[in-house]
Amino acid sequence: MANPKDKGTTIIIKKIQGGGGGAHGGAWKVAYADFVTAMMCFFLVMWLMGADEETKKEIAHYFNHPNTPYQKGRDPQSETVNPLGEKQGQGNNLMKGAEGAVPEDLVQKPLRDLKEDIEKKVGDITFGLELDTEFDELKFSMPGDELFEEGSTHIKKEAKKRLDQIAELFKKHQGQILIEGHLDKKPMISGDDPYLFSTARAVEIMNYFVKNHKMDSARFCPRGIGSNRAWRATASAGQDSRNRRVEFTVSEHNVCSE
Repeated sequence: MANPKDKGTTIIIKKIQGGGGGAHGGAWKVAYADFVTAMMCFFLVMWLMGADEETKKEIAHYFNHPNTPYQKGRDPQSETVNPLGEKQGQGNNLMKGAEGAVPEDLVQKPLRDLKEDIEKKVGDITFGLELDTEFDELKFSMPGDELFEEGSTHIKKEAKKRLDQIAELFKKHQGQILIEGHLDKKPMISGDDPYLFSTARAVEIMNYFVKNHKMDSARFCPRGIGSNRAWRATASAGQDSRNRRVEFTVSEHNVCSE
């Protein structure tokens, strides 16, 4: 019988298998995603190299004017190239920083800023202030009784200060401006045709901006509406003084062609 002390040391080997990552882990997925991204960039570059000059100009314009939606075409107000990210410096975030990663004037909404300025500076005399973001239009009105002598196309002396304030705001924005003259259904004191009279009032406002503030007349489109568009569609609409108004429409596109 063998002596138990003569037995050798027993060695136990344990094989510990790690949890499999499925096809050798997920690192390949990251590498594959990088490869696909690189290929997309490659094909985009190849497509741009083969595009015609007009297409290249449109694409360049889009990136030089990121505040203009591509589907609305070229920026009608400016051909000045303002490349995205032209300012230097790291900044705290994409939109703002120490120096700004993106030019601040390119990420602002011009019509939204104009709306806020009108509310602050002439909100006490204007009404119907409305921003239509779908059509890029800002509308507001001023009472005709506050602007003109009764039954006349002559601008009141006290109204010129208000028009001066509006002109300064318009100068900050390069959009097109539609000026519409509106009347109520009361018979004209002068006996003039309502459409001609309301048009004359709109022209008078335009001329004031052009002559007194050196604004480009090509920016304006004066139009007479007469009493065809009441402010309120009610039984007492004919008595509403807001029917006798001058309505301004500021837009990024050419509102005069509408």
